[in-house]
Amino acid sequence: MGVLDGVKVLEVAEQGFVPSAAAILAEWGADVVKVERPTGDPLRHYAKLGVVPDAEGFNILFETFNRNKRSVAIDLRSDAGRDALDALVGWADVFITSFLPGAREKLRLMPEHVWAVNPRCVYAIGSGQGLRGPDADQGGFDAVSYWARGGFGHLLTPKGAPLVLSRGAIGDAPSGAFLAGGIAAALFRRERTGEPTVVDVSLLGAAVWTLSVDLVSTAATGVEPSPHVPGRAVSGTVIVGSYRTADDRWLSLNMLDQERFWAPACRALGLEELIDDPRYATTEARTERVDELYDRFVERIGSLTLAELKERLSAEDTIWSVMASPAEVIADPQVEANGYMPAVPGHPTARLTSAPVQFDGRGLEIRRRAPEVGEHTDEVLAGVGMGPEEITRLREAGAIA
Repeated sequence: MGVLDGVKVLEVAEQGFVPSAAAILAEWGADVVKVERPTGDPLRHYAKLGVVPDAEGFNILFETFNRNKRSVAIDLRSDAGRDALDALVGWADVFITSFLPGAREKLRLMPEHVWAVNPRCVYAIGSGQGLRGPDADQGGFDAVSYWARGGFGHLLTPKGAPLVLSRGAIGDAPSGAFLAGGIAAALFRRERTGEPTVVDVSLLGAAVWTLSVDLVSTAATGVEPSPHVPGRAVSGTVIVGSYRTADDRWLSLNMLDQERFWAPACRALGLEELIDDPRYATTEARTERVDELYDRFVERIGSLTLAELKERLSAEDTIWSVMASPAEVIADPQVEANGYMPAVPGHPTARLTSAPVQFDGRGLEIRRRAPEVGEHTDEVLAGVGMGPEEITRLREAGAIA
């Protein structure tokens, strides 16, 4: 049983961001109906265009953000199609969309249109730049609104180095999680007050929140932070930072409490002589001599393989990780134990990432694969009271597929 069992979600959205929020709601138990144009969500077609690798018929992007949903294909430009949508609006607890203001106005998908049919329906929208301001009407993908405009690309690219580009859907997934959380809060408010809410999350706003430390620092000091560059101490302490191993891997140390972790870190690395050295007896003294300590750490870690370092660091009270590759993340025993990448039903090797929020100590599961376009049109419309004759009439008129 999911925490949102019985909640009905109507998704009129495309691409990755907003559908990812609906996928999370579905994973929490909601019944999500995805409304697609008869030709399908454009995200379906990226695999054919080579945007993502082909996985023997497993559509990576579409499966990631559309598992556990049912699909209804409706031509919203037709009056009959719009009437069919209204039947679904009346059914829904949540209406979630990614359409731009002009399209929502033209298709009568604004909050007032939804509430005229269903005055209790939570209305949720995901956008590129937010609902106000000069660029509210502009579209946006995560590579632009989140990564570029939100500051990630600048902050993660060292000066003079090649530009660091975003990974696929890197802003869509976290922004979708924010939107799902907002919808859950709005549902709670509705249960308390009976009033619906407009939930609003943008890719730009999600980026601003995620980069809080850097942006707040810049606003407060007037000085922009510099990108971190491997090869020098950047934190004032050598037990926070990244080091290259003897077998050319990167090790990340992150022990912010110097008083607690200084001695264990030195023991783990075979640098016990530093523990009682009066030159490094206090946090302040170690900060003053951070460059010479950094050279010692670089030399020592660079003389050990990753396997040796894992054994040594695991034997002490230290906080560290290898810079893991995707294959290593998938094979991580913690990922497996917590069900962060459940198996896909009916596929021999594929896995999907689960929503990061779990309930009652249980991992989540993939109940069904992402649907084909309009796979559940008849089933869903029958479920909201349409008879076979009416469904046939809508199909013959081209309003549904």
